[in-house]
Amino acid sequence: METKELAGIFGSLGQVTRLEILKLLAPLSRNALATGMAAGKMAEILEVSSPTLSFHLKDMTLRHILVQKRIGREVHYLVNHDLLAQALEGLVIQLEK
Repeated sequence: METKELAGIFGSLGQVTRLEILKLLAPLSRNALATGMAAGKMAEILEVSSPTLSFHLKDMTLRHILVQKRIGREVHYLVNHDLLAQALEGLVIQLEK
């Protein structure tokens, strides 16, 4: 993974709200049957406004940290564990150079 991409991923996670989103969604995103969580429920649990949450979800989705899954009429968000594992591995490789 390129340094610029790593910086984007880790930079995106450099905010408390985004780390809280990650911690909330990670256990709900671990297998193929995972359903994640809808934005409304996340806003309620994290006690943040919908516009604030939407801002963070958009950035994390654009960087592929989160993926969307439509369930009925709702869009649920899940953690992209594969990308995070690749980013951590890529960081280790960059540090060992």
